[in-house]
Amino acid sequence: MPPKQTAVTRRIFLVDDHPAFRAGMKAILGLEEGWEVCGEAGNAREALTAIEKLEPDLVLTDLSMPGRSGLELVKDLKSVAPNVRVLVMSMHEDTVYALRVLQAGGHGYLNKETAADQVVDAIRRIFDGQMMFKPEQLAQRPANLPNREASGVVEGVEFLTDRELEVFELLGHGKSTKEVAAELGMSGRTAEVHRANIKKKLGFNTAAELTHAAYQWVYQGDPGA
Repeated sequence: MPPKQTAVTRRIFLVDDHPAFRAGMKAILGLEEGWEVCGEAGNAREALTAIEKLEPDLVLTDLSMPGRSGLELVKDLKSVAPNVRVLVMSMHEDTVYALRVLQAGGHGYLNKETAADQVVDAIRRIFDGQMMFKPEQLAQRPANLPNREASGVVEGVEFLTDRELEVFELLGHGKSTKEVAAELGMSGRTAEVHRANIKKKLGFNTAAELTHAAYQWVYQGDPGA
């Protein structure tokens, strides 16, 4: 008699622009009884269309991807697939993004260097109804932030707005200001304003410094390198 097949009870969708990472996660998650990777995508736009069709139970997504960011994907899923759970994995500092992910509707945040067994455990806990955020990840933005922003005395990526972060990441992917505007559906003037605000908040004097920092942020998680 053929071996009895385990019924699939949990369907997972992977979103990451690195095929090797998706392949690795697919292999790891495929070992879990009752779990199935039902689909994958290399960017947020493709993912949104596929997720709406496939209706997975959980989406595991990166943050920095060409085009629309993972954070925007989390927000979009609230309307397209309100019941899907979302776990974000990224190389970026959790103190910068974890709270934003939670506020966007996500269910957990892990660093990409997290061990495989801990990733599996986090997904299992999310399936059980838990939120996978560490208390230190959810530290509130400073209470005096508005006054500091108004005075211009603000430094660090954590002080960028969600939209500024999205612009920053697109710059890191090599997009010009014009391309950023087209990608995000904003005017060129608005994109320039965001770029100027980012440069001011991060303390850069030249466009070259900003571009280099954006590249470091996207590919190494370090805007100050």
